[in-house]
Amino acid sequence: MKVTDVEVIALTIPHPKGHKWEKGEISSVGWDQVIVRIHTDEGISGIGEAYHLKNPHAVEAAIKYSLKPLLIGADPFDTAQIWAKLFARTVQLGQAAIAGIAGVDAALWDIKGKALGIPVYKLLGGASRMEVPLYTGGHCLGWRDVDKMDDLIEEAQRYVKAGYKALKVRGGRGLPDRGDIESVKALRKAFGDKIEILVDVNSGYGDLVVSTRMARELAEYNIYWLESPFRFSVHYHNEEMAKLASSAPVPIATGGGIFGRFSVKRLIEQGGIQYVMANVSKAGGLTEVSRIISLIETWNLKYSPHCDGGVNAMGNLHLFASAPPHITENVYHEWDPVWPMADVLTHPPVVKDGKAILTDRPGLGTDLVDDVAKRFPLREDTWFVHKKKSTA
Repeated sequence: MKVTDVEVIALTIPHPKGHKWEKGEISSVGWDQVIVRIHTDEGISGIGEAYHLKNPHAVEAAIKYSLKPLLIGADPFDTAQIWAKLFARTVQLGQAAIAGIAGVDAALWDIKGKALGIPVYKLLGGASRMEVPLYTGGHCLGWRDVDKMDDLIEEAQRYVKAGYKALKVRGGRGLPDRGDIESVKALRKAFGDKIEILVDVNSGYGDLVVSTRMARELAEYNIYWLESPFRFSVHYHNEEMAKLASSAPVPIATGGGIFGRFSVKRLIEQGGIQYVMANVSKAGGLTEVSRIISLIETWNLKYSPHCDGGVNAMGNLHLFASAPPHITENVYHEWDPVWPMADVLTHPPVVKDGKAILTDRPGLGTDLVDDVAKRFPLREDTWFVHKKKSTA
């Protein structure tokens, strides 16, 4: 079997009518997807997702002009060798190359599974679970002013009624602004101990002083974790993350910005994290995230995928289900309950009572619906920058 063509499909799936999501300086009105579809001479095709980096054209160009020429004629089963070749030839392109490789790699794994007639989690060594517990993440539970917490609770109530046991609220408003604290306080008051509350700072606190103060304030409400408090935390704040993790009264998570195992290596060595959140579409695909999972297991940490929805959710589910069970025990997988999966995927995952149900469908278990590119063409205004609104 040989690769004959590499197709790139850039999409924008708009938010459902009436859904609003803000999380700080940069917010969104939809979901961008850069899909890689690889064709072979045996008529088997596979799909994967390359993270858009909020610059889809840059990722698309990296795939078309740097990765595709290296893939034509390759054997899709040689995933490790292909990964090494692509990385060596594109390392100077940085995160755009890693995101592109991620989409290519997932598509190759999809082809392997389809060719053999087995799901990817079997190729990865088998699943320790067929039902994956989820927390609500992605484009939901965004910022609310302190006098509009009823709106936050109303949104959260829909997810709790659907069976979700863990909710992630968007943070990033550090003291003296009390927006984050009041949001968590309102959720805890509304739902008591029936749910876990996760706080994603989206790099909004900026420094160790504010992050330390916020960790202490939020500990009162028994949060599950505090995620990515520092600006550009993975690449620029390894030492500060270690200091916070050693003193904070709450667990620390990060990894939404991990691009390959080299990005996480020093962070883990510093001892600055309890939950590693590698995303298959950002961190280099299934081949590379499997290596990151080995690091997580070696350092006896926890693995919880950062997940944006769409095609990359499929790869994340297979990796999480096949990971060593002790690093996923009592851990949730991120899930966007608003994402219209059925509009994009022929066989979207079944979610029941806050859990995603794996199937034995071959490969990643799905394909793209036929008219997806026509229905959801890439837009130029999905992400927007706005000033933070004070809620002090």
